[in-house]
Amino acid sequence: MPLSKKQIEKLLKGIHSGEISVFNLPEDVFKYTFVELINSVDTGFGGSVTKFPKGSIRAIRAMDYRQNILEFSGAKTFNNVKDLTLFVFKEDGTKRSFKEFREAALKINDQYNVNYLKTEQDTAFGMAQGSDKWMSIEEDKEIFPMLKYETAGDDRVRDEHRDWDQLMFPVDHEFWNTRMPPNSYNCRCIVTQHTEGKTSSLKERLESVNKERKVKELPLIKNLDNSDKMFSVNPGEVNYIFNKDAHPYFKVEKRFKPMMDDNFGFKMPEI
Repeated sequence: MPLSKKQIEKLLKGIHSGEISVFNLPEDVFKYTFVELINSVDTGFGGSVTKFPKGSIRAIRAMDYRQNILEFSGAKTFNNVKDLTLFVFKEDGTKRSFKEFREAALKINDQYNVNYLKTEQDTAFGMAQGSDKWMSIEEDKEIFPMLKYETAGDDRVRDEHRDWDQLMFPVDHEFWNTRMPPNSYNCRCIVTQHTEGKTSSLKERLESVNKERKVKELPLIKNLDNSDKMFSVNPGEVNYIFNKDAHPYFKVEKRFKPMMDDNFGFKMPEI
């Protein structure tokens, strides 16, 4: 459910008047973001922290996810307000009328709280689901010791992901450290479990990929690594949903760093 018209008008009027700024961020926008994302996480992970036995790895991981979403929501709210504030004044330093500001600001709001949010929800669900899947894989690896990477098999599949299609490796192989889905925004790839199978050769696949690229007169590649820094992890082996070292929301100017370290003043919501 998107922000209500009343909430949006309150946000825009507050920014235009100066009541809302990067130094006085809107609690309701932060909480809205947190709730939308944590619901996606809980759905993908199979439940909230209260569902799992206290002290279990799943309970601990679910709590880590809540902290990560807390920090992500704070950083997103900061960036949202910062970008909206840029439209309050014209290039010559004069203040825009609210009508003029509102026209531009609504587009920015839609970007953050509709378009970006949808992708962020899908990512939160996918990462949490990938983590849940990996924990099950670890639990079942004596029965299903082999894993196969599979794409959706259509023309929307990214070239890099297509290069990994049908590769098979043991559960404990390093391949899965950086290529356990999701491997990018809106990634539709999956990993299937198998009782047996032949371990693939990355060297042979690389040679095959480059042979095909040469025929198509495309540049050759040096390896089959995951180039997406945001997703080159195994979601079941990390304690976050959004990588703070890679996501742009967490890249703030030095003067705002102390504010981010304090999560911009936001505390864990009671929901």
